Amino acid sequence: MSINSRLIAGSLVFALLAVGFAGFAYHSQRTSLDLVAGLYDRNLEPMLALQSAQIRIRSLHQRLSETAETTRQAPGLDAREAESFRRTLAETVGDLEDILAAPIAPEEHAAVSGLLYDLTRLQATSGNLSPRLARGELAEFSDRLSGAGAQMRAGLDAQRVGAVERIDRSIAGNLAGLSVVLLVLGGFLLLLTRLAGRPLSRLSLLGRALAAGETVEPIRPSGPAEVRDVMEALRAMQVRCSKLQGAMTSETGFLAGQLAMQQTQLEAALNNMTQALCMLDGEKRLVVCNDGFIELFGKFGPGTPARTFFDDSALALQLPENGTSNHLHETLDGRTMEVKRRGIKDRGLLITFEDITERQGISTRLEHLANHDGLTGLPNRRRFGEILDGLLSKGLKPLGIIVVDISSFKSINDNYGHAAGDALLKEFGQRLCGIAGSNATVARLGGDEFAVIVPGLRAPEDVDVLAQSILASFAEPFEVENRRIVAAAHAGVLFVPGGERTPGLDADFALQNCDLALDQAKEGGRRRPLRRFVPAMRERLQRRREMELDLRAALEEEQIELFYQPFIDAGQRRVIGFEALLRWRHPGQGTIAPSVFIPLAEETGLIEQLGIWALEKACHQATQWPTDLAISVNLSAVQFQSATLVEDVRRALAASGLPASRLQIEVTESLFIDESDKVLSILTEFRSMGLTISMDDFGTGYSSLGYLSRFPFDKIKIDQSFVRDMRRPENIAIVRSVLGLSKALEMQVIAEGIETEEQMRILYEEGCREMQGYYFSRPRPAADIPLMLVDISNRWNHDFAVTEALRREVAA
Repeated sequence: MSINSRLIAGSLVFALLAVGFAGFAYHSQRTSLDLVAGLYDRNLEPMLALQSAQIRIRSLHQRLSETAETTRQAPGLDAREAESFRRTLAETVGDLEDILAAPIAPEEHAAVSGLLYDLTRLQATSGNLSPRLARGELAEFSDRLSGAGAQMRAGLDAQRVGAVERIDRSIAGNLAGLSVVLLVLGGFLLLLTRLAGRPLSRLSLLGRALAAGETVEPIRPSGPAEVRDVMEALRAMQVRCSKLQGAMTSETGFLAGQLAMQQTQLEAALNNMTQALCMLDGEKRLVVCNDGFIELFGKFGPGTPARTFFDDSALALQLPENGTSNHLHETLDGRTMEVKRRGIKDRGLLITFEDITERQGISTRLEHLANHDGLTGLPNRRRFGEILDGLLSKGLKPLGIIVVDISSFKSINDNYGHAAGDALLKEFGQRLCGIAGSNATVARLGGDEFAVIVPGLRAPEDVDVLAQSILASFAEPFEVENRRIVAAAHAGVLFVPGGERTPGLDADFALQNCDLALDQAKEGGRRRPLRRFVPAMRERLQRRREMELDLRAALEEEQIELFYQPFIDAGQRRVIGFEALLRWRHPGQGTIAPSVFIPLAEETGLIEQLGIWALEKACHQATQWPTDLAISVNLSAVQFQSATLVEDVRRALAASGLPASRLQIEVTESLFIDESDKVLSILTEFRSMGLTISMDDFGTGYSSLGYLSRFPFDKIKIDQSFVRDMRRPENIAIVRSVLGLSKALEMQVIAEGIETEEQMRILYEEGCREMQGYYFSRPRPAADIPLMLVDISNRWNHDFAVTEALRREVAA
């Protein structure tokens, strides 16, 4: 029988004993629990209920007895005593019914049933009996309850004694079963030791001997089946070890041949490397080299000193172990070699030589691409900055720096395509190089912006002359894709004197100065396309930055206020409304004109906040005027880029309560240059709200009539530039045309900038009735509006001249 079978059999026997013992122990504990539960359910709980009933009856008897002693004998119980009597009997009946519901002994059940019957009979009197009879009945019933309680206690004692005896027997049985289990376990362990311990010790000795390589007599398997299997395996291992020892002897010879072959392969690998390689020992003598090294330096045998084949002694300088160094080495035939050296054990060196001549050429081309514009081939902004920084750091010769911007390039791209735009940039770059000369550096900074550095110019005027030549070259059209394209440009120039440079002047700062001059040139338009940088430009920029900060503070500190200028109906001889105009009362600079801070607000994005404030303020103040007066508010083109403009106007009207019919919105035609469809959509929305839409500065742009055909404005305003000099025939002609156009399109018309009686008279005779200007009133604060209304009304009869046409109209 095998060890496994014996172990399984012993384990089964032990398991059966353990299961039997567990079952017996469970049965004993269950029995004990049942006894305890029986004691509680059958005796203890009913006895407690009986005691509760007895206490309740005795308490009632005592109260009736105390009442009898303190009062005279009454024929019956009073109402309070009768109620207590009935309640006590009802509660006692409940206790007795609970006892009968419990599993009590038959004799106890009979006794309690009798008590319940008598108590029910007594309860039927409902307390209608004499106190003495009630006390007697209660005393008797209390004694019978005591007797029933004694009977239950006797039963409880008998059951408790029986339960203790049964529990003691259960404990004794459990101890006996446990002893049997422990005895069986001890026997099982002893059997296990005899079956497995001795064979395993023998196997251990054999295994150690084989592992140590000792000579062991041939193993003969014996013992149990498992032991025989292990000994059979050890015997097979013994035979295999003997065979392996013989195989190792033959393998050694084979490996020697393999090593020789690998040596050959290593030499082949070394000789096929793209790098030349050599190894030097600690005495700087050649140990090994490949064919690349022989091709480069010649053939030398092992042990040759390095100085024999290295013309540069630095190649053999000592390096610490695993230390490295890289450098470039030029050969006699002009090739560039990258030399990598590494220190090896015993102060030796491993050196490789790689021909990187072609790579150097590629790197040079990549560097050129990184520093030059891919389209024109000119230096880019990065390279231009490096060149300019180098010239500025030397500080020897004066420098002229020119930045040129093709102002019409976007329209060229839009009209002719980006390919044409790229070709124009290339041709302009070539023109620029030809004009600047070989001594200059021409670069494309990006987009349509080019720059030129010209060293050696003597005076600032020389830079201006060169820049003017560049701008003059735009007079000749560019030949692009068989088309002649006309372009225009602006230039900003900077002259840097020779000698010691100004501290902090570098390429970035110099280009910033050129850009400032270029911005000034762009502001001058085509009339003055060239500007040279002067320090005042940077001071102006600084002032603009300070003004931007002041403007932000002004919005928070309420330095901005609204002034109002009236517009007049000369036919009705009265004020018909006011135009709201912004004024900034700067705490340090006084009043700042809108022409100064409005463009700044548009550039910085503050115009949206400023415009909403002006709209809300104007609507609120207009509600305090007579209801026949309109309020006109100007909206900037920047405000039309806001997605909430329409809602902002709605909120301003709703918050102020101003009728939409009293609000006029004034816009300029510059509003339509970009996103005209979006602008027209917003104006249409305004029209649907009931607002009056007026085109300001009509006639000053190139497409006023085109916009009138797309959107029928309610009113057009004749620009003051036509009103200012009414004696010029062309101005009168323009005014007549506008008046005729407005009549044909059924639009209102108003003339602004009226400053003299003559201007008012001429406009009136031409048919213009609505007017606005200093002649009637300058813009004044909201508080002066009542005074303006009275003043203008009085002046119709005194200061304002009345023309013959006006007299005829009034008379009619």
